[in-house]
Order: sequence, then C-alpha cells, then structure tokens
Amino acid sequence: MKILHASDLHLGKTLHERDLLADQAAMLDQLRAAASDLDPAVLVIAGDVYDKAVPPPEAVGLFGDFLGKVKADRPDLTILIIPGNHDSPARLGFGDSLFRLAGVHVRTRAEEAGNPVTVDRDGERLHLWPLPFLGAGSFPDAPASQSGRFRAALDLLVPRLPDDGANVLVCHAYAAGGQGSESERVFLGAAELVDASGFDPFDYAALGHLHRAQKAGARGRYPGSPLGYSFSEAGQEKGFLLVDVRRGGFEAKTVPVRPLRPLARLSGPYASFLDGGSDLPERDHYLEILLTDPEPVVSPVETLRRVFPNLLSLRQAAFENPGAGAPGETGDAPEFPAARDGAEAALEDFVSFHRAVRGSDPEEPILELFRELLAEAADASP
Repeated sequence: MKILHASDLHLGKTLHERDLLADQAAMLDQLRAAASDLDPAVLVIAGDVYDKAVPPPEAVGLFGDFLGKVKADRPDLTILIIPGNHDSPARLGFGDSLFRLAGVHVRTRAEEAGNPVTVDRDGERLHLWPLPFLGAGSFPDAPASQSGRFRAALDLLVPRLPDDGANVLVCHAYAAGGQGSESERVFLGAAELVDASGFDPFDYAALGHLHRAQKAGARGRYPGSPLGYSFSEAGQEKGFLLVDVRRGGFEAKTVPVRPLRPLARLSGPYASFLDGGSDLPERDHYLEILLTDPEPVVSPVETLRRVFPNLLSLRQAAFENPGAGAPGETGDAPEFPAARDGAEAALEDFVSFHRAVRGSDPEEPILELFRELLAEAADASP
C-alpha cells in the first residue's frame, strides 16, 4: 500500500524576516498534486505543520484550504497528522473528532499512540501508529528525556503490533546518528536522541524533525523539510517520499519539490557583484552573499539589492575572519564560515556558564527545563 510521506512544513516560517507564505502555498500545491496523481492510500504529515505554537492566521488558513482541496480531489484518501516540537498539540488537534469523520486524523496525545489508524484498500491492510513529539508530560512515569519517553512508547506499542497487515510508525523525533541542519530547533545531549533500532519492529517508520532527507536505521526515513529554511540547506534536493509498504519491508522514492525561489549562496568581491551580478542565474533566488574583500565594505546591502532583489543575508569575511586576508586569494573557492543557530548558541553558553559557576555540567532535568524555556521564548517571539 502506498503512503505519501511529508514532514516539517513549518507553515508561517520566515527566512531572515522574509514572509514565505507564497513559497509554502506553491509547495502545498505540489503536495496536493502528488496526493492526486500518485494515488497513495494515505498522506502522512509527520510533525511541525506550523513553525510556532501560535501560528499566524494566514498559515492556519493556508493549511485548512490545503486539506479541503486534497479531500475534494481524493475523498477516499486517509490523512494522518501528528504534532512536532514546533506545534501546539491542543491547537493542532482542535476539531479532530469532526475531521475524523472525513478521514483526517490529527493525533496529538501520546496516550493515544496505542490506538492505530487502520486503512484497508484492495485487499491490503495498513496499521499506522501515531507517536507525536514526546514533550514534558508524555509518559510521566518514564525518564524525563526523549530517549526515556521513546522507550516507554515502544513498550506500549510493540506488543500490540498485529500480523494481519503492515505496521507503520509515524513519529517526530531525532534519531541518533542523523544529520541536522541550522534551521531545526537544537537539542543538547544524547538523552534527546532516540535509538533508530527502535524502528525495527515496524515495517516502516515515517519520521519527522530532521530537515535533511535521510535514512534512520533499516526502517526509518526522513523526507526532510519540503523547502529550505536555512542557507545551510542551499543546493539540497527537497521533497516528499512515496513509500510502498508491505509486510516485511518497503520501497521509497523521492517526489521532488520545485521551489518558487531556490536558496543560493554566492561569494566573491563586492565589485564582482556590481559588475556581473545581473547575468548570474541565481539573481532572483533567495540569496546569502559572502563578500570576500579583505577590508570591510561600508553599507553594501541596499546597493546589492538593486541587483539582487531577494538578497536576505549578507556576510563579510573581513568581519568574520579579521586579519586572515581575503578568502580564496590563492585560487581556492572561499568557504562560508559556520554560523551557530541561536538555540544552539544559547544552550552552549548555558552549559559553559553552569560549568564555570558550579564546576560541573548541568544534569539532565536542568537541561530539560532550560530547553523548555528556550522553546517558550522562541514561540513567544514575533
């Protein structure tokens, strides 16, 4: 039975203060077309539907319109949605009992994970086990970490797996060994990672959280975010997964998304962009430019935006590597210095502060509390 697997839509997200709703609407149109043209039995959205717990009304309206259009195209399509760490389960789950009548299942409570969504089609059966992001309060008797809660969830689910059809875990988590991106909310410490071998009892694990498409063990797959949400993702193929699941295994292939505007990174001397920028194929892309001039360039942004209307980020090597000389002057391609994610930087600074004041790293309950405070601060920010 075929599943169309998407995750990490992050509706309502901005990129360097640029509104992305038009880009996200174009992406959802492609997801809708895939749901119609590829004839899956199930559409799975594995968390982070929205970018914030309180999403802008325009993002909520966009997702509501999308669901209505998909169901109008395919009334027989089953849709399963779970919340990710960016979503508010209570808000996302509003109206679930009504939506369920239309074949749209929004599963937001961890205690419901043991009740699968079962789909029958053409003599085949599929059991979908929805496991939302396991935040504080999920499985209260388990250790207060993602790994502890995940083990408790498996103890609940695995004994219940029937053998009359394929079993699919739908889960939003960070699998150990996975490759993260700058645009994800960062967690610190191995206790926030889940063991990918936990997916093995299932025929397929439809995962969300990591924005780079990748494998997680033998059974788990991340489709990645369908759009690039940081310039570290420039050049990555983005899309969804079409997965043919059967008892004992699966086959997956990528359904690529053509973005309204791709992300691109350019680097070079300031004068080169003024002289030849109009001829660059990336001119209308969302851009991050690194100026490689050895001396700082004063107020270059407005001038460059006359050439590159979608310039969103400008960096100068003269500020980031003072005294290092002009990058690339030996003929090597200049590299973009790594930029720390804000949450990652805050966590690292907190650990350093705790170590300096208390003489030791903070224990896991303290880290968990700090992560929650960081999440609340991010959700409350405009």
